[in-house]
Amino acid sequence: MSTEIGQLRLQLPAGFEDRAQRIGRLVGEALAQRDDLPAGRIEQLRVGPVQVDVRHSDQTVARHIADSIHTAVQAANPV
Repeated sequence: MSTEIGQLRLQLPAGFEDRAQRIGRLVGEALAQRDDLPAGRIEQLRVGPVQVDVRHSDQTVARHIADSIHTAVQAANPV
């Protein structure tokens, strides 16, 4: 199964300006690695706010955001 993300818009707090592009890519990669996303289409999904810490690595921040997106997707598509 493949997952396609048409658009991902992240609004990160101050301190993440130089890291935003990489974090966005890592969020997409983290979601693409999941094999438990439901089939179908979601036109729009709002997530957040998600607490992130500027001291954490880009990978950790991205994983935390991806986990929050996954939770929201699951809630939008109950089994």
